[in-house]
Amino acid sequence: MIESCKAEVLSILEENRECIYKIGEDLFNHPELGFFEKYTEDCICKYLDELGIPYTNHIALHGVKVTLGGNTGYHIGVVADMDALLTSMDGVMAPFHSCGHSIQIAVLLNLITAFHKSEVLEKFTGRVSFIFAPAEEFIDIDSREELIQAGKIKFYSGKQNMIYEGIFDDVDMVLSCHVMGKDERNPHGLFDINSTLAGFIRKEVIFRGLAAHAGVIPHLGKNALQAATLSLTAIQMLKDTFSTESGARVYPILKEGGKTANIICDYAVMETYIRANTEKDLLEINRQVNHAITHCAKALETTCEILDVNGYLPLNQSKKVNDVVYSNMLDLCNEDEIIQNVVSGASGDIGDISFLLPTIQFGFSGIYGNVHSNQFEIVDKKHVYEDTAYVLAGTILDILSKEELQIKEEKKLEKKEFYLKHWLKI
Repeated sequence: MIESCKAEVLSILEENRECIYKIGEDLFNHPELGFFEKYTEDCICKYLDELGIPYTNHIALHGVKVTLGGNTGYHIGVVADMDALLTSMDGVMAPFHSCGHSIQIAVLLNLITAFHKSEVLEKFTGRVSFIFAPAEEFIDIDSREELIQAGKIKFYSGKQNMIYEGIFDDVDMVLSCHVMGKDERNPHGLFDINSTLAGFIRKEVIFRGLAAHAGVIPHLGKNALQAATLSLTAIQMLKDTFSTESGARVYPILKEGGKTANIICDYAVMETYIRANTEKDLLEINRQVNHAITHCAKALETTCEILDVNGYLPLNQSKKVNDVVYSNMLDLCNEDEIIQNVVSGASGDIGDISFLLPTIQFGFSGIYGNVHSNQFEIVDKKHVYEDTAYVLAGTILDILSKEELQIKEEKKLEKKEFYLKHWLKI
């Protein structure tokens, strides 16, 4: 029965090809920053209305949730990101889908169409929720802070708000996919599986010194810019002490360092992300960086204020679920076209979900140019929109048909309480 169900879903995916290509192109051409995805939300809702499928929208401002199948039984969540990035266009920063989130939306709409029209989910006990989540990219912090102050959101990311609002409370497992970054060692890879995503902490450091005339009495000043520069150098040297296994990434920038050259700088600002593959390494490396910054500031008799905001937790992939995903990938490609166990310095709020529930996120190729660059372009529409949908559909059907694959986190509500208190600091 499973094979016939998969064949039926595949047939509808092929029939729906041109429609999904058109929607994917439309979404790609209308990029919106996180928590401002109104056009994207409207596009999703219009598509669902045309299919006659009920949904809940305005979740965490612009998120959407659709549930198909029965009202009881094992509950699988399939998640897509909605937002675009700010990407450099000849030095001007503008919204652009340089991380491929528009693809994820089209893939989920394709899946919803196939399951709705085929009615194959009616043959199983269980249900599937398709969750469109806003604001995955941890950017545009000032705008998000304004939304928090206005009481419209509570946290900086879409999935963090959805977790808080209980969207995942009755979900047992989460599946997701994301465009792959360039892998120079495996240029012909079609998929990746069991890759890491780092957790991160966003850090802003404000250095304060004492202004003085740079030509007449520089010796009476306390140079905040030099304290920041010394800290940048210390961090660069400190990076040599991080283990390879930690997957640590620390690349700070200097946001502010003086307004005029004839005054000793009394105010400087540095920003960075601390990234690592495990929560333990993340917290330890963050402690080391803070220690270095603090003492660099003291060495030049300036002060520093370190403002840390917890970003995302590392992704903890479920091996058992990934085994099912892998078997469905093999329906479409050879083993040597599936890249396994990539260690990545990238981050995503899917990591927060994986702290609570069995979770996977696999990667797919089909784009040209670097991710997060203005060269990003979709070049293999069939692979990005159809093959990915087929892998997800096959995984869903396999899990719903075999009770031994229906793994659960029995303490997810206790873990949610711990997460809200200790990571999001409620």
